[in-house]
Amino acid sequence: MRLGVFGSLCLHAWLPLALAAQTSWSSPTTQSTTLVDALSNDTDYTLLLRLLQRAKLIPTLNKLNGSTLFAPTNDAIERRASSDALWQAALDDESDSLRDNRQEKLRQELFYHLLNYSVLALPTDSDPEVHKTLLFPRKAGDPPTHEPPPSPPWMPVPGGTLGGEPQRLRVASHDGGVRVGVNAFGRGGAEIVKGKVEAGNGVLLGIGDVLQVPPDLATVVPQHPSLSYFTKILTPEIASYLNSTSELTLFLPVDSAWEALHPIERLYLESEFATDDLYRILEMHAVVEKGVNWSDNFQPAVNLTTVDGNKLEIVVTPEKTVVSSAELVEPDIYASNGVLHTVSSLLVPPGALRLTPEKYLLALNCTSFVSLLHSVNLTSLINDTDSQYTILAPRDDVIGLFGDDDLPERGSEELKKLLEYHFIPGKWAPAKLRDGMLLETALTELGLDGGHQVLGIEVSDDGKKDGADRTVRFGGAGVIGDTIEVNNTLIYFISRPLVPPVDPLQTALPKLELSSFLAAVFSTSLADALKTIPRTTFLIPHNVAFERLGMLVSAHLLSSSGKSDLEHVIQHHILDSVEYAASLQNGSQRTFPTLEGSDIHLDRSGNGSVIVSASGGWAGMVSELYPQNALTSTGVIHEISDIMIPRSVNLTVGKLVKAAKGSTMTSLVIKAGMDWILNGTAPPEGSPWADVELPPAGWTLLCPTDDSFKQYNLTKLYSDPVRLRAIVAQHLIPTAKSPAPPSLDVFDVLNNNRPLSLQDSATYSTLLSPNSAYGDIVVREMQGDSGSQYVLGIKGARGTNGDADWARVLSWGRSTTGGGTGGVIQIDTLLIPYQPPWWIEYGAPVAVGVLGVESPAVEEAKGVAAENIKSFTAGGVGGICAVLVGHPFDLTKTRLQTAASGTYTGALDVVRKTLARDGVGGLYRGIVPPILGVTPIFAVSFWAYDVSKKLIYAVTPNRTEKNLSIPELATAGFLSAIPTTLVTAPVERAKVVLQVQGQGKSDTQYKGVIDVIRGLYKEGGIRSIFRGSVATVARDGPGSAAYFAAYEVTKKALTPVGSSPSELNLGAVITAGGMAGVAMWAVAIPPDVLKSRIQSAPNGVYSGFLDCARKTIAADGVAALWKGFGPAMARAFPANAATFLGVEYSRQLLDKFF
Repeated sequence: MRLGVFGSLCLHAWLPLALAAQTSWSSPTTQSTTLVDALSNDTDYTLLLRLLQRAKLIPTLNKLNGSTLFAPTNDAIERRASSDALWQAALDDESDSLRDNRQEKLRQELFYHLLNYSVLALPTDSDPEVHKTLLFPRKAGDPPTHEPPPSPPWMPVPGGTLGGEPQRLRVASHDGGVRVGVNAFGRGGAEIVKGKVEAGNGVLLGIGDVLQVPPDLATVVPQHPSLSYFTKILTPEIASYLNSTSELTLFLPVDSAWEALHPIERLYLESEFATDDLYRILEMHAVVEKGVNWSDNFQPAVNLTTVDGNKLEIVVTPEKTVVSSAELVEPDIYASNGVLHTVSSLLVPPGALRLTPEKYLLALNCTSFVSLLHSVNLTSLINDTDSQYTILAPRDDVIGLFGDDDLPERGSEELKKLLEYHFIPGKWAPAKLRDGMLLETALTELGLDGGHQVLGIEVSDDGKKDGADRTVRFGGAGVIGDTIEVNNTLIYFISRPLVPPVDPLQTALPKLELSSFLAAVFSTSLADALKTIPRTTFLIPHNVAFERLGMLVSAHLLSSSGKSDLEHVIQHHILDSVEYAASLQNGSQRTFPTLEGSDIHLDRSGNGSVIVSASGGWAGMVSELYPQNALTSTGVIHEISDIMIPRSVNLTVGKLVKAAKGSTMTSLVIKAGMDWILNGTAPPEGSPWADVELPPAGWTLLCPTDDSFKQYNLTKLYSDPVRLRAIVAQHLIPTAKSPAPPSLDVFDVLNNNRPLSLQDSATYSTLLSPNSAYGDIVVREMQGDSGSQYVLGIKGARGTNGDADWARVLSWGRSTTGGGTGGVIQIDTLLIPYQPPWWIEYGAPVAVGVLGVESPAVEEAKGVAAENIKSFTAGGVGGICAVLVGHPFDLTKTRLQTAASGTYTGALDVVRKTLARDGVGGLYRGIVPPILGVTPIFAVSFWAYDVSKKLIYAVTPNRTEKNLSIPELATAGFLSAIPTTLVTAPVERAKVVLQVQGQGKSDTQYKGVIDVIRGLYKEGGIRSIFRGSVATVARDGPGSAAYFAAYEVTKKALTPVGSSPSELNLGAVITAGGMAGVAMWAVAIPPDVLKSRIQSAPNGVYSGFLDCARKTIAADGVAALWKGFGPAMARAFPANAATFLGVEYSRQLLDKFF
């Protein structure tokens, strides 16, 4: 290949132009013709002449001596103009208004067709000759201006983006012709189509195409066919660099060279995050120095320094040109700001490109995760190949499940913290992980005084030694797929992004069993401070701990007067250090300071349990630790079984009495001169009690509620100091210090939190006992619906029918004064000291010794059970009476409700057709299900009504009226319908199915109730049997509310003035029951219609209650909802009258015989 053939004539011919840049041009040599004349004499060049005139280059051509013009013919210019707006505008514009940049660009393109010397001979072989044109490429100048240059002729000015060199042009022989503007291999370019014309000042050669001026490297590179991969990874930033850098020599690898890179590296380069690596690669292949390095500068050898600082050793041999480790593939691809050479392989030193974790993450579908890391400048964590890290990476599909609102804003500090929580220093292979481990992450927390936040590890291997089924979870997130190892980094792919721990209160909030403690915290002024106090450990008791503490203690702490005590208790549960489970279970430290200023003490038992002892409280106050390692932004949360009282909190009897709402009892104690007991102190000197020898113990006060004093004349009581002191003494029990638990493994905190052990038959002496044979208090434990209930009675009392000598225990609380013994037990009745008649006082001891004693409370419990059995039986009898009387009416109603429109003309028509078809027995079709279900239905209904009334009393503790109002009774009635539906719904379903059999022309499908239940179960399982339950509640809820409310209103209206409703005669009761039934069915008919239709319709007819309502109204109008109203109302009074008649007569009969 001949890369440039210049004779001495050519070299000397170039000198005048070089001098022209410094001195004025000499006068033209006298010739017969000039280049302009030659163009004018040939009609193939008319368009070229017009362009030269537009570009004001005619004077320039006349000034040149010994030049060469490669002149495009008219056809060539027209083809160019069809695709080039500049050339088209130059040909079309006759106003001579082309100026500035467009005119300059046109001149530059025309200069590329000019040599400043004459080509004496054209090449005859394919090796290209290299020539230098008059085009000096330069960067775009200032914005356009309408001012012309100083004066013509406009001559090319040396300088520009090729280091002062003009742009080059190659000429080569090809297929018997000569082509201009070819590449290094002699291909391409424009063919010389007209013979050489020698003019007086140069040579004219006609060409068949306009020469394409080499563009900048940013344009040249994408156009080259062997650089498609580099074009693919080309970023706008690198394109800008290629466009704006002058004197740039590029050695770019061809497409096949990139295959030497690791597939992960190639995937990374193709991502949006590879700009840094791409710049490095480009700088390893780029040379920027004074002048452009064309290939003719390489001989015989040359060393070039890249922008990256590497040395390129270029050696030229006859066979090939070697550039360091690569071969030169194609030299000298011209550009306006440099030159491009293609090479066979990458010029990247070994180790210059390392496979970083980022590259693997991008290749393994973690693009979103990497993008988020870039947004917060955490790329150092995924590009550091020297430090050891374990990365927990969510893949794109995992992050895609989270919306924009589920992750912090891109670039935010909150997002940065979240992402740092996904990096664990060190290489933690699965085999090194252990269940319960806490590993430090890269996240530093202010709440940990700048320490690193930790992450919990869960490991499960199903007990297999080989670890085949070993599963690992990080912070609750599962691991998906295999672990990837990249140099010093391990990558786990997790099932969801990890959220760093939040403040302690927010962390505990989702755990319902801790809600009582949190509510207590938020009721104080501590909440905001506790969220941010650094390095803390919360020991949070379960909700049941407040009950186990004693409800009076809890009530005091949660009261407005107990806020200070509550704040001390809360801070006593917060350690002033971060103690994870391992340090508490296995550490050597036993005492830990709390925020309250006191300490807690730990004892570790042999079975692994940890017992926590408070700094104060009462003797034996302990709690069991449940290590949880619930991480927070300031430390950790563990759970404990019981509340701990610090020594700074004094729970006096007075505080507990106030919590028990015992203000009346407080007055009695004070008037009895025993206020020192309320304060937990010794009797003051000079008081009557100072001279009395009292036991060295604390005191337990039995505190009746204020309501229990309503039947007593307090003025009269206050005026009798002897009786008053006796009453107070009856309620005061000296309480000795209880023995400590035998061991840390065996203790009952529940009993320990009581002032007294409420064991059955336990007996306690009161302050009255030394002066009365009936001063002792005995305990009875009774089993009720809600568990154990306790009764306190005066031991040995008789003759009061249990009205004043026993009381139910409502709640209790233990005091911390008096050595941590004693406290308050809240009772519902004032215990009046017992003074028996002489025959009991003297005869009772003998009778007790011989026969024993039974508590009045026990006797009453037996009586209550007997009464419940009689009520249940009487209710069942009443229900059967109601069914027998009301079933024909109910059948008539159901058939009217479920029959197709037009089947019956009315209720009498139903009766007539039923009697005609089935006889009198037809009116009782389907009676078996209600007969079987009536007893449990009535029993559950009245039981639920009773429970609902109790519930209303429970939620209105501060009510002023003892009796329930009519709305409250209606509410209780509504609530009673909900559990009743469990029995009513299947009974109604079976009844309706049997009732509609034989309706119209339908045949009998079922033989009886058992057959119905069996068939329904086969048809749709339990759901089929319970079909219509929602409609049943919709009917019975409002119906029961109206039923019970109407019953009470009617009874009240029929009760004579001065009498009690319980004294009404049988007729009045029947009337009230009948009116209750009428009221119920007045509101229950519409949902009853829908219930009947849902329960009688085949499967799939209705999708639910609302769908049935919509279709019923659409088909038959709103009036359809009131079908069967007549039979229902006709049935209501007699059926319910029969109910109460059956109840009353059966009850009288039962009372007579039992």
